[in-house]
Amino acid sequence: MSDDFIESVFSSRVRIRILKTLIKYKEINITKLSRELGVNYKVIEYHIEALKRLGIAEEKRFGRIRIIRLSESDPRIIVIERFFTELEQAIANRSDSRNQESS
Repeated sequence: MSDDFIESVFSSRVRIRILKTLIKYKEINITKLSRELGVNYKVIEYHIEALKRLGIAEEKRFGRIRIIRLSESDPRIIVIERFFTELEQAIANRSDSRNQESS
C-alpha cells in the first residue's frame, strides 16, 4: 500500500467520518450522509469524489438520488474496517484499564 493512498484516504477528519459512516451503514444516500455528519453537501460530495478516485467508493444513481457505498470487493476496505474496529477496541480497553486503576 503506498503512502500516497494512505495519506489521501486519511487526509481529513471529514473523510475519516465519511468512511466510518459508510462502514456503519454499508450504503447511504449522500443527502442523508450530509445530514448525519452535519457537513455541507458540497463538502461531502468533494470527499466522496476523492474516495471514488482512490477506487474504494462506488456510487449508484436513481434519478437524482445518489447512493454511495464502499467497494467491498476491494481488499483495502477490509483492512480499513479492521483498522477502525481494532482502534476502537484498543481505546475501549485502555479506558477500562484506567477506570480499574482509579477504583
